[in-house]
Amino acid sequence: MRIVGISNKTRYWQHYAFNNPPDGYRYSRMVDMPWHMLKVRNQFLAHTKYFLPTKPADIFHTYNSVVVNRRPWVIEVESYLPRYRPMPETHPLFRWGLRRLASDDCKWLLFTSRNTFDMNREALIKAGVDERKMAVVYRAVEQYRPAEKDPGTFTVLFAGNGFYRKGGVELLKAFRRLDRKELRLWIVSTMEVDWGIFPEQATIDMAERMVAEDDRISVHRGIPHWKVLQLMRKADLFVSTTFSDPFNNTVLEAMGAQLPVISSNVSSIPEIVEHERNGWLLEVDGRESDEIAAEIAERMGQLMDDRNLLARMAAASLEVVREKFDIRVRNKRMKEIYDSALA
Repeated sequence: MRIVGISNKTRYWQHYAFNNPPDGYRYSRMVDMPWHMLKVRNQFLAHTKYFLPTKPADIFHTYNSVVVNRRPWVIEVESYLPRYRPMPETHPLFRWGLRRLASDDCKWLLFTSRNTFDMNREALIKAGVDERKMAVVYRAVEQYRPAEKDPGTFTVLFAGNGFYRKGGVELLKAFRRLDRKELRLWIVSTMEVDWGIFPEQATIDMAERMVAEDDRISVHRGIPHWKVLQLMRKADLFVSTTFSDPFNNTVLEAMGAQLPVISSNVSSIPEIVEHERNGWLLEVDGRESDEIAAEIAERMGQLMDDRNLLARMAAASLEVVREKFDIRVRNKRMKEIYDSALA
């Protein structure tokens, strides 16, 4: 049994992946400085790992982090490498990170999407990284049976703390535009402004007023992840027309719960949702908020009025997950990668 040393598993998908290793391997939490727990905002410290020699490991597997140790390691990443921004690329530490990625110690660079691969490829090759050790390896997601649903309602779920960045305002407008008594909206969010989209105060006030005044809308703030999954199992549709996301994991989790998805044609989302198979990908770049909301309302109405279409798209979500995001699919590839790294 070979041991893969990991730095942390703070996200739900990491817990799932690292609790279900490939055959012949075992994941083990290594000892390093827990900058994430200390709320350190320095990106170099947060994304550089030095593992103390207190536990054995055959190979290290990090998430977004460059390894200092002179040992075999692989890095899994969802955005830019090295993840040291806003540090300028001319900074000596940034250049050191690139040298580590190009070194023989770094065996594989694993991108969570083709979109991320394309963002990084040219710059990494220019820095001396061998393209042959770059690969796209999708995350794995758990699969759930839908729970019993209320036949008299149609429930739409939104989940994501970046409410405005992930299209929350457009969904509220679509909900009001459709205005059907059987429609319900569950929002799992702190409804915060995070990054990418910075709405005016009038927009924030409007969203909060719409939520407060409509008893068909319920907001769930700060609930544990298992409760989010239970809501997914009980909902009929997942909507997140995000404007910017490196990889929207809630979309993938909704598909694992067999929900059709209305999302957006940005970033890695088209690699997750298959347009007109298990949902729709809306164009959001350069469009007015009301125009996006009108299309969301139209698609929601389609699924409400055509339960056969709803059932087909729900089943297709599970099919896509099993084809690309099943733990067995990921582990088959991970075993090949670890085996080659340790050969």
